[in-house]
Amino acid sequence: MKPEAIKTAFEELAEKLGYTVRYEKGDFRGGACRVDRDRQIIINSAAPLNHQNYAFARVFAEMNPDLIEQHFLLPELRKMLDDIRTENQRREAMENHALD
Repeated sequence: MKPEAIKTAFEELAEKLGYTVRYEKGDFRGGACRVDRDRQIIINSAAPLNHQNYAFARVFAEMNPDLIEQHFLLPELRKMLDDIRTENQRREAMENHALD
């Protein structure tokens, strides 16, 4: 699947979940925030397209999976989210092990 199509699918998912997507230039990775009552996903417009897609995937992977699963996800998006969740769990397990 082309990166442009993945980006469009992430934008559509954001809209379904009630998020406004903003593209800004700057020295940041991107992520989700709330401004007053407006939930926003901020994406670095200067970043390469695959980095923008990864920023979207990180945001959605950190959300409650039940909320995401209520919506159809293309297999490519589902795999990206699953990969990030797996990596986050692995990292958390390593950090917990280091604290023991």
